[in-house]
Amino acid sequence: MGNHQIHKRHSLEFVEEVLEAFNEKRMTEEMACELLGIKRARLYRLRRDWLRRKRRGEVFRLWNRPRSDFHRLSEEIEDWLHQELEYIQNGAEVYRGRFNFAFLGEMAEKEFRREFDRSVLRRFALRHGYYHALPEEKEKVYIRFETSGPGALFQHDSSQHGWLPLTRGKQWVILTEDDYSRKVVGGQIVEEESSWDHLTLARGVMERYGRPLAYYVDNHSIFRYVGYRSRYYTYLKGPDEGEIQFKRALASLGVGLIYTEKGAAQAKGKIEKRFDYLQRRLPPLCERYKIMKLHNAQPILEDLLGYYNDCREHQETGEIPSKRWEKAIREGKGKLKGLDNQIDLDWVFSLHDTRRVKKDGTIMVKGTEYKVGRYPGQEVTICLIPKMKLMIYKGEEKLAEYHL
Repeated sequence: MGNHQIHKRHSLEFVEEVLEAFNEKRMTEEMACELLGIKRARLYRLRRDWLRRKRRGEVFRLWNRPRSDFHRLSEEIEDWLHQELEYIQNGAEVYRGRFNFAFLGEMAEKEFRREFDRSVLRRFALRHGYYHALPEEKEKVYIRFETSGPGALFQHDSSQHGWLPLTRGKQWVILTEDDYSRKVVGGQIVEEESSWDHLTLARGVMERYGRPLAYYVDNHSIFRYVGYRSRYYTYLKGPDEGEIQFKRALASLGVGLIYTEKGAAQAKGKIEKRFDYLQRRLPPLCERYKIMKLHNAQPILEDLLGYYNDCREHQETGEIPSKRWEKAIREGKGKLKGLDNQIDLDWVFSLHDTRRVKKDGTIMVKGTEYKVGRYPGQEVTICLIPKMKLMIYKGEEKLAEYHL
């Protein structure tokens, strides 16, 4: 779970999107916790506050809420609970042994004029032997969680496979899929996966469709800093302290970045099925047409994705992805936001690094000297667009630009 405050990691709109899906049982408790990067108790507190403010017509906020003491039970409250639980267990006739902790919490709230979390009351009953969890109380099985409209969440992943069989090697396909409609909004085949390939695809997707509320990715080091670990030594930086290119680019546009839990491959089931779909189609076609070069395979990939998006009815939704997307947009369900014209997309979607300016006002980048002219002895940021240009910044000030 992330250590940063939730309002610094996610937009208010995205948090409300998750809470709504969880409240309507379109999303499991585990998935909601994973998407928001919070623990179970925090999720239920957020939902309770969101529902209460919604009923009252108040603005829902993610910060500056008064701290609740509903987890602490005084002696007076515990005595009252013992009395009520003893009655349910042994005193009631029709409803003997039938515990409803939500209702018990409501009764306690009326009695003591404060809020109670039903999970706290349930644990109290378990701890004191009044209640034993029943097998039929297991959680419902959810096939998929559902977002409420296009652009609420983009799933983004890559897959290594023998996409060009005649080369006898393996290549990478990178995909971005809209969670709601199942429409694949971006796809690219590359020789070796890199941060630059993911940045390029993300830029193309956002220039065409706009900014989603969040991206959903795995724990790949391209998306998340992974500190070095050995048997005797752990690198000091934690998982989120490294300035990862993909994470930095999305953050600068106000787009959230969510990581799947380790070992939870099923969480990305929607996009994983797309790779399975392509693995049964792209390699046979590349073999049939004797494709040996990536630039010849890319049009075939795009044709397959075009058919999937525009012609193939999705098994789970019963709708064609593009039509489901367009229908939701017409109905006002879209969550996508346009790119600000004031934002320099070359700065956002470039590879960032730092250099210290030498006394003569120059820096070195891959063996080549570049003139800065100012700030000797200080660090500057270099922004590289491979094979195109190198930009040098000090904070938000652009110092120089060199075409490669």
